[in-house]
Amino acid sequence: MNSEKYRNTPEYIFNNPEYRDYLIKYIGNPTGYSNSVAGVFVTPLDNNYAILSIRIDLQSDISDYSILSNYKNEQGETLESNILYIKYPEFYKLQEISPIDAAEVRVVQTDTPLNVTGKKVVVGIIDTGIDYLSNEFMTLSGETRINFIWDQTIANENNLPLDVPYGTEYDSKKINNAIQLFREGKDPYTIVPSIDKIGHGTNMAGIIAATGVNPELKGVAPDCELCIIKIAESITYEKNLNIQIPIFNITTIVAAIIRLYNYSIKSLKPMVIYLPLGTNSGNHRGNGLINEIIQKVSNSRGIIVVTGSGNEGAEGGHASGFIPDVGGTETIDLNVSDEQKSLIVEIWSDLPNIMTLNIISPSGEDTGIIPVLINSTEKFNFIFEKVSIQVSYLIPEQITGDELILIYFSNLQPGSWKLRLTANAVTDGAFNAWIPVQGISVGDTRFIQADPFGTFTTPGDSPSAMTVAAYNQNNNNTINYSGMAFKNDLSDAIYLAAGGVNAKTVAPSNKIEIVNGTSVSAAVASGVCALIFQWGMTDGNYPNMYAQSLITYMIRGTVKRRGDIYPNYQWGFGILNAFEIFRNMP
Repeated sequence: MNSEKYRNTPEYIFNNPEYRDYLIKYIGNPTGYSNSVAGVFVTPLDNNYAILSIRIDLQSDISDYSILSNYKNEQGETLESNILYIKYPEFYKLQEISPIDAAEVRVVQTDTPLNVTGKKVVVGIIDTGIDYLSNEFMTLSGETRINFIWDQTIANENNLPLDVPYGTEYDSKKINNAIQLFREGKDPYTIVPSIDKIGHGTNMAGIIAATGVNPELKGVAPDCELCIIKIAESITYEKNLNIQIPIFNITTIVAAIIRLYNYSIKSLKPMVIYLPLGTNSGNHRGNGLINEIIQKVSNSRGIIVVTGSGNEGAEGGHASGFIPDVGGTETIDLNVSDEQKSLIVEIWSDLPNIMTLNIISPSGEDTGIIPVLINSTEKFNFIFEKVSIQVSYLIPEQITGDELILIYFSNLQPGSWKLRLTANAVTDGAFNAWIPVQGISVGDTRFIQADPFGTFTTPGDSPSAMTVAAYNQNNNNTINYSGMAFKNDLSDAIYLAAGGVNAKTVAPSNKIEIVNGTSVSAAVASGVCALIFQWGMTDGNYPNMYAQSLITYMIRGTVKRRGDIYPNYQWGFGILNAFEIFRNMP
């Protein structure tokens, strides 16, 4: 793919609150449209996916893409006609950190003939960056173990072709030069200005890969190589929706996955892609757009994606039910807190079920039953609460084929809102509803009759990804915040659990932190994946290892807790144990 085409999109539009970004799937070559009208740009990621950037003042509302019909190439084709799918923005948050390390990793690192430490295996980390000046990410001779840092937040000013669509990438040579400048008492950020201001990326990199200069901090794969992608926050939506936590749009995440995939293919080295992010968007059935991309990546030899099950288990963000008969109704009760000023609610039903919706405000005012029209959008204004609502029926939703009812509340008022569903067509009559992850949903905003099952976050529903839950390794107990699979559908959901309480790890500025969350559990599992790739591919015991083979090895080595039935919705096939994995190798 010719990287010159990236230069068609000026850097200033990325990380710009005046633009909204969308992920698109397309046919043909979209670059011919990118500068035809001011305020709209198309930035290809590969031959199937691109980022569509639209200036806010060109869109009248969240679902208005009519501007695209004005864009024509030399053949007279409109941009709209060549786009197969425009992905509604999905907002991901970091899967907050939790404890680690009852996985018997130290036994297989150096105390056995295995001596697996991640040699010649690359771990790609999609997170908030890294403190590259920490000697825990250097070899014992003082050279960086980071192959590159792609900082999506730093605009490239030199207008040279890049392997990335935006931002700036720094290779190991530049990183080593910056480290040398630091040792001389000068400013390293004049060469590599990438800084992990949040610290999450550095924390997780420490769990996966710390060299062990401080033996207490030694990571699971201390000899692995690192590729770091600092993803850009979705500052447009943080501002517009008054969100106080870092959130990341699907566009930045997909761009990062594709960059790591391309690097792995070119370098001919096995790669673990660590993805500590999660969203409540989607039907959680593993067939969304990001799942499709993870499947594509995982079909290549020597690449696996690892993510956590998320920390939404106790947050009240999921509700479910079923309507057995046509004409029957069910009500979803949603409590809205004072702090919640806007909210997106997704209601999913497997086709051929078809549901219609009536929204009832805390004062009793209602929209009436909103009729089903294919891919229609209706707007309502409540007189007493002064709340604006936009309701879209996506039948079928393009990627999944299911029915999606998308509700967007603005100027939201607190109280108990009722979402009343009526069945127009029924097979099993089942439905599921989600509100955004905690931090986007704020205060006590939650479903009143919440369902803790089906609370694992996307992309943890990807069958090709290694999805890891958290448990308390100190007492072998479950953790209530760790996201759970659907109660009656355990297929390809959570594969296993790893420890997640009070993990000691590297922090920016040569500090140490104690961290918790499913990010930690997934980080431990990522490191173990690197050890298995070394044994299989670097050491030649299984040169043609694919993601599914690696997942099978991980499952075979799990430890079962007495009294549990496996697999289960909390921690899949059992507890991660590196020693048992290698002991059970055929």
